[in-house]
Amino acid sequence: MPNYNQSEKKAIISVVLGIRVDRATEALAAALTPLFTIVGGKVLMTGFYGVITTASGANLTHLEATPTTGTSQPVCADLDINPAIVGDVLTITGVGNAAMTYNASVTGLPMMASKGVILSPGTLDVHPAAADGAVEWTMFYIPLDDGAYVTAT
Repeated sequence: MPNYNQSEKKAIISVVLGIRVDRATEALAAALTPLFTIVGGKVLMTGFYGVITTASGANLTHLEATPTTGTSQPVCADLDINPAIVGDVLTITGVGNAAMTYNASVTGLPMMASKGVILSPGTLDVHPAAADGAVEWTMFYIPLDDGAYVTAT
């Protein structure tokens, strides 16, 4: 079995998933909270996951795309993240009406089963029902427009 060094791993991930942006761990707030900012044009989100760093009580949570101009849209449906424990991974399929999932759930971890999600300039937000728990988020994307990029908010 090959043992890839860090630069080889980054190159493989970059070719398969695109550019990676990490957001430091932050406590969940009971409000729509920006995670990532899309700047300069549209991007194709090719992957997205979060790692639970502080477990939560009952807490229905979903993601929304909030463009600078236009209408906010759900990126996934609510998941009660209460059963997830520290170290569990949250993912989305990329289908707006499909619930977020985590690695102990029946559906497993189908990260971005769709071909991706197009995000316009604006923010990608998390919307938990309760201020409980903390998550470290990671997003992968490919710029669709010249000058488009994503930053952690």
